[in-house]
Amino acid sequence: MWFIKDLLRKMLLSFPGSARRFSKAGKQYGTLGFGKLGYAFTLFFLLLSLVWALPMQQVSYGEQQIAQEYELKAVYLYNFLQFVQWPESKRLLTKDGVMVIGIVGDSPFGEAFEVLQATIRKSGMKPVRVIHYGHYREGLYMRDCHILFVSAAEKKNFAKIVDDLKDAPVLTVADTHNFLSSGGMISLVQSDGKLRWMINRAQADKAGLRFSAQLLALAVKVVED
Repeated sequence: MWFIKDLLRKMLLSFPGSARRFSKAGKQYGTLGFGKLGYAFTLFFLLLSLVWALPMQQVSYGEQQIAQEYELKAVYLYNFLQFVQWPESKRLLTKDGVMVIGIVGDSPFGEAFEVLQATIRKSGMKPVRVIHYGHYREGLYMRDCHILFVSAAEKKNFAKIVDDLKDAPVLTVADTHNFLSSGGMISLVQSDGKLRWMINRAQADKAGLRFSAQLLALAVKVVED
């Protein structure tokens, strides 16, 4: 796991601070400001693609492969926070300025977020808080996060979870192919042996979320309606 920790540190440090812009229907939306993100964003995901293509070590191959996969996915979730614009009302809810990633269902991340948060603290980047909601149940409140990762174990509840968050400015993410058809916003998928994503832009629009042009351009699929 040591080389993944080092990789996370190097990749996170590649994001300097500056401004970014979001586009929709020919318009641009100014946002909170992060660094020369067009170039850094492309470099970041190229690095991830190269790393993902490397052969895994042979010791405990299956478990190590899964651990490395979800360490990368944790970094993806953190970076989605930098490339999505939330409504002002949602930003005001986090008085301490800390963005929140929620997880519903069995978490597949292991220690990935602990590694990520330690790297963020050491590099002085924007902190993130992680909330584990446990298994989905009726009445579960999940609107106090910016991103909600829905575990594959909750596949049968995808539609219910999306309906519970209807029109709430929460970016829903999963790593199963049928998530977008259930009303989810981002699905992490394998494409040509690399980790990529598909976007349901229509669903995000309903919640008042705006994707950066870079995030849209690098998606393998964008659902517009």
